[in-house]
Amino acid sequence: MKVRMKGLKTGLLTAVWLVTVLVNSAHAVDELAIVAVEDKAFPHYEVFDAVVEAVHQSTVSSRIAGEVIELNFDVGDVVPKDAIIMKFRDEEFRARVAQIEANLVADNASNREATARYKEASAESERVSNLFKRKLVSQAALDKAEADLSAARARMQALAAQIKSRQAQLDEAKVNLSYTQIKAPYSGVVTERLIELGEMASPGQHLMTGISLDDTRAVAYVPQYLLNQVLQAKHPVLELVDGRQIQGQDITLVPHADQINHSFKVRVALPVLQQPIYPGLFGKLRFETGDERIRVVPKTALVQRGEVSAVYVVTGDQIRLRHIRLGRVVSSTQQQVLAGLSIGEAVAIEPDKAVLKVNSNRVGAIQ
Repeated sequence: MKVRMKGLKTGLLTAVWLVTVLVNSAHAVDELAIVAVEDKAFPHYEVFDAVVEAVHQSTVSSRIAGEVIELNFDVGDVVPKDAIIMKFRDEEFRARVAQIEANLVADNASNREATARYKEASAESERVSNLFKRKLVSQAALDKAEADLSAARARMQALAAQIKSRQAQLDEAKVNLSYTQIKAPYSGVVTERLIELGEMASPGQHLMTGISLDDTRAVAYVPQYLLNQVLQAKHPVLELVDGRQIQGQDITLVPHADQINHSFKVRVALPVLQQPIYPGLFGKLRFETGDERIRVVPKTALVQRGEVSAVYVVTGDQIRLRHIRLGRVVSSTQQQVLAGLSIGEAVAIEPDKAVLKVNSNRVGAIQ
């Protein structure tokens, strides 16, 4: 009889404990923080592979034939604007300038003499003309005076033309002399050197290649069917591999389609940054082309098991782990859900607490 009473008491205590656990579990589900799955409006982006390129990149060439006697920069060096990159031997060019300057000095002296002779002949012609009017000199004297005046005028005009020609020769010689010094057209970095010290350069020969880091742009190829949307897009953003996101500026279309894939080249100007953007870097160019409705869940609700993503779905008093397929991250707190959840379903935003509730339910059921 005592044994039966003892068993009955034990059964009653077990039943009470189970009821308590179930009630506590139900309250625990009620206390669990949940959020309803919903579709929200987010910006729609079109993303393309992009490469950074320098706006200013050029190869300087020689305009004269000359020997390289000085190389001031090499590959990788930063070159200020108008800095002398290299020099050619210039003795011949300086001698040419000096010779023309000396000839010009002589021509100017001759021109001053011719001007004086012209003034003298002009005065003599006027004097003889007055005497001829008074019939004090013959016609021959008048003709000689006028001929002397014409000769003096022609001499002065010839010297003036010669001086003008000499000046043009001097300007040309000075320009050729300036070509013996190769100057940087802009501030940049040397990327390639194509001549060595002591070599002879010929006209048109490539000497050095450089790029500017001050002005850069991102270049992407856009399919024809997306071209209008991209050109009207707002706030283009370049995302680099290192995670940097750079706000783009003006969008420029190269008005010529590729004949094979019918895509257009689009350029996005990039701002000048403290940390430079090097030409050749790869990134993703993102254009905001409007809004779209996206099904999202909080990122805090996600549970990652290897490569599988899941959430804890709360239905009444039930908590179940459900696998889902995720899309892109749409904000700092929300991520897109492509499959696995319906609108209005409740998910736990604290997976750790949800795990504890599920485990407590299992322990209660086992006992």
